[in-house]
Amino acid sequence: MIEEGSSIDRLAAGWGRSTRRGFLAAGAAFLSATTRAAGSIRVSAVARKPIRWLAFYGAAAEEAVLASYDIVVLDPAFRGSISVVASGGARVCGYLSLGEISMSDALVAQLDPAALLPENPDWPGIHRVDIRHPAWRSLILDVRIPAIAAQGFTGLMLDTLDSPPYLEQLNQVCYRGMRAAAIELVASIRTRWPDMMLIMNRGYALLPDIAGQIDAVIAESLMTSPGPLGEGFTWVDRHQLDQQLALLQPATRRNPPLPILSLDYWNPDDTSTMAEIYRREREFGHHPYVATRSLDRIVSESR
Repeated sequence: MIEEGSSIDRLAAGWGRSTRRGFLAAGAAFLSATTRAAGSIRVSAVARKPIRWLAFYGAAAEEAVLASYDIVVLDPAFRGSISVVASGGARVCGYLSLGEISMSDALVAQLDPAALLPENPDWPGIHRVDIRHPAWRSLILDVRIPAIAAQGFTGLMLDTLDSPPYLEQLNQVCYRGMRAAAIELVASIRTRWPDMMLIMNRGYALLPDIAGQIDAVIAESLMTSPGPLGEGFTWVDRHQLDQQLALLQPATRRNPPLPILSLDYWNPDDTSTMAEIYRREREFGHHPYVATRSLDRIVSESR
């Protein structure tokens, strides 16, 4: 997903390819040894009620359209009425970054500088955070989430949870305990806000331990993503697709299975390819949404 302000093109354009491979490797490192080899993964579709969902990070949209979805993920800076969207029965989830922060974020001034880690080299202006630091935990639990809840959001979309296990894998001495701290923070959020819907974006390395704490997982760029340098769109290669399906197994094996909300990117004018993405994702038992690069437009599925 994407963060506010100058980073709005970040996740809409996909991760840097080297970082994405690192996150997948971090997830694989923590996955059970029972994971099958790439090319052999087959995820059977589980009969369940389809979930219509979307992620929209524009400043405003017609609330009645948003309310027609089952799950709506919005940026807390959304200027429309959250209550009107929720009144239609939609669970409205506010974006929440747990592993990184934009330096343009107003709350940076309230954060102990010791909790800030070096800038993410793929995304200027975005710093990773030490999720183990009490100041970060306090900012999230005592400031950020209460503010989101006060806006009327009935859920949270937890983003950037790939970063802590990735850093720990890079340097197990300096970043020891990052993955455990991420798991503990999610558990604390669940305990303090038991009625909030919690959706995690990727964070595959954490799934074996938190599948019971969350309500759904977003598989972003599972099949397609923006192309290199943010130009055009591309299909994810089969090896990487199989890696991600393997990492999703703790969700699919849970009883009942954890809903997988797939988020792919494509040109909405190419309706035939859009339809093919939806078809393939549903074959895996996923609940798909295919979006524009910047997630600033509601793209309805063609029927």
